Amino acid sequence: MNLLRTFNATLARRPLATQVIVSGAVCGAGDAFTQYLTGQKSWDYKRTARFTCLAAVFIAPPLNVWFRVLERVRHSNRHAQVFSRMSIDQFMFSPFFNAIILVNLRLLEGFSFSKSVDKMKNDWYDVYTSSLRLWPAVQLINFYFVPLNYRVILIQVVAFFWNSWLSFKTQTPALEDPTIE
Repeated sequence: MNLLRTFNATLARRPLATQVIVSGAVCGAGDAFTQYLTGQKSWDYKRTARFTCLAAVFIAPPLNVWFRVLERVRHSNRHAQVFSRMSIDQFMFSPFFNAIILVNLRLLEGFSFSKSVDKMKNDWYDVYTSSLRLWPAVQLINFYFVPLNYRVILIQVVAFFWNSWLSFKTQTPALEDPTIE
């Protein structure tokens, strides 16, 4: 219980720093888990570092700000408020956020900006439509039940599995894709 109390106190004192650390750790673990499940011969620590950096730099900080922006969405009806937040998140923010994540992932891999954008265009639709099967339900739970400072952390706990899929989707070379370098 002391560990949980310490975590809660740290989250209350330094929400962004705590969310960044937890997000990076969970995202990196999701990639390592994917590598293990897909039977890679050796652990690609650089790939795991890219996913850790992606979450810590390009995911947690924007989500921290975004959830605070969504807190400003108010309705007299609690259900309408939660549904509005989820809808704004999934249909206005998520399409752009997914694109930014995919481009940044490729940039971290060393691709040029134009090649990163091309790869994002190739992956975006599948990633976004797949995200709509999971994240609206997660966000409804998040906005109904989870205090603001814990929302990024809940997202990253669920994202352990999502990131495993995303890692598999973006890091497994497609046999028919001649653009893989």
